[in-house]
Amino acid sequence: MRLEHIGVAVDAPDAAARTFRALLKATPYKTETVPDQGVRTHFLDAGAAKLELLEALGEDSPVRSFLEQRGEGVHHIAFSVPSLTATVEQLRAAGFELLSETPQNGADDKQIVFVHPKQTHGVLVEFCAPRTPDWSPRRIARPHGSVSAFVRGPEDAPPLVVLHGAVGSTRHETAPLIQRLESSFRVIGVDLSGHGDSALPDAPLTLDLFAADVCAVLDALDVPDAHVVGFSLGGGVALHLAATRPERVRRLAVLQTTVSWTEAQAAQMKQRLALDALEERAPARADRIRRRHTAPTPLLRRVRAFVDTLPAAAQALADGRLAVTAPTLVVAVDRDPLFPLDDALSLHRRVRTARLTVLPGTRHAFHALPLDALLPPLHTHLTASARIAS
Repeated sequence: MRLEHIGVAVDAPDAAARTFRALLKATPYKTETVPDQGVRTHFLDAGAAKLELLEALGEDSPVRSFLEQRGEGVHHIAFSVPSLTATVEQLRAAGFELLSETPQNGADDKQIVFVHPKQTHGVLVEFCAPRTPDWSPRRIARPHGSVSAFVRGPEDAPPLVVLHGAVGSTRHETAPLIQRLESSFRVIGVDLSGHGDSALPDAPLTLDLFAADVCAVLDALDVPDAHVVGFSLGGGVALHLAATRPERVRRLAVLQTTVSWTEAQAAQMKQRLALDALEERAPARADRIRRRHTAPTPLLRRVRAFVDTLPAAAQALADGRLAVTAPTLVVAVDRDPLFPLDDALSLHRRVRTARLTVLPGTRHAFHALPLDALLPPLHTHLTASARIAS
């Protein structure tokens, strides 16, 4: 659990935004209307937590009632929890009265529930948890069909591309990270060819193809260069893009990524990508894969063929450094069952511009990454102005 935001009821959001800009050097990065709550929200990044300026949409808005009774000021404090269902059960078991029978949809892709302030010393307390983002993709034309991109955050913020892992997607894998970064960056989540909402080409899947996907999205959005963050396969794509198109990459971060592929690792990865085996040992995951991709069975077959090429590609790189000049952050977990820590150390040594961060963890899965531990070094790296010395 962590403090997610503080809600502040205001009569004039523009005037309030000017005040907090002078006070905190922060401006609203997102405005969102929540008709069910009768409120328009304006989010500001205040560092450890957000500020949510609350504007009443009409006379029957609960925020309007608050303003008439109390005037402008702190309306509520909100805490983020992993499971809202479990939290609701715990609150009821502890005897707390909730303001709604079931969680409601709130702003910022959250589900929310409030505890009655009469039981919390007059403070309205909100608990919130992410819900599946209802994002509409921008479809970018490619020779083999469209590639989907999801753009969040203010248009004048530094652009940041976020790339998912093998058989992942933006909406169902990297969305939580995008939501945490969109206050500071114009975040562009790209569904690589064949993944998520993007079309599967007839040609083999390659790093060149995936890097070209990213360039096509940047071109369509009129973005000459961007920071790039990639998880697993996405990290490999990011490294390849930085090596082959260095003018497109400002700063780079790769999460649980290796360029030291062995035959054993390739075999282990291919086993993870066998749909028939998944249906036997992990039917829920197999079902998610089927639902989240345009052509799941051909995609898995192509990705397995792609993995077959990785040990030979790694051997070709074994004797030299990676030709990456962008400042790079290598992020590993200490007990990754697929990519051991030695792989991260090797990557760190071979990219002369690299720094290394090791996080606690025992799984090779994006949703298992400890985002609260990842965000401080990641944000520091992406916002640094000086290049890393050779």
